[in-house]
Amino acid sequence: MSPLTQILLAGLGTYLIRVSFIAFGGRLRSIPPRVELALSMIPPAVLASIAASSLLLEGDELRGLDEWHIAGVAAALVAWRTKNVALCLSVGMAIVWAIGP
Repeated sequence: MSPLTQILLAGLGTYLIRVSFIAFGGRLRSIPPRVELALSMIPPAVLASIAASSLLLEGDELRGLDEWHIAGVAAALVAWRTKNVALCLSVGMAIVWAIGP
């Protein structure tokens, strides 16, 4: 199968999944609480995995200790104390910009 065919099939598949929620979402009477709880945990898990990946890896290699780690620890502390995502991201970015190369 050619790469173009694979890309087109993957795009069609994701499109159909998204359309199915719109088309059949009205038929659901309610979402079970356990499913709703599981769905609410997806965004923080995705953000945490992206942050962990950028803290640990630089390209294909492990990242050495640098300003990213200081910013990551500071942002984690801000997130833990304030529960404010915008403040957490702002503090992390400010530290990277302040002590970066």
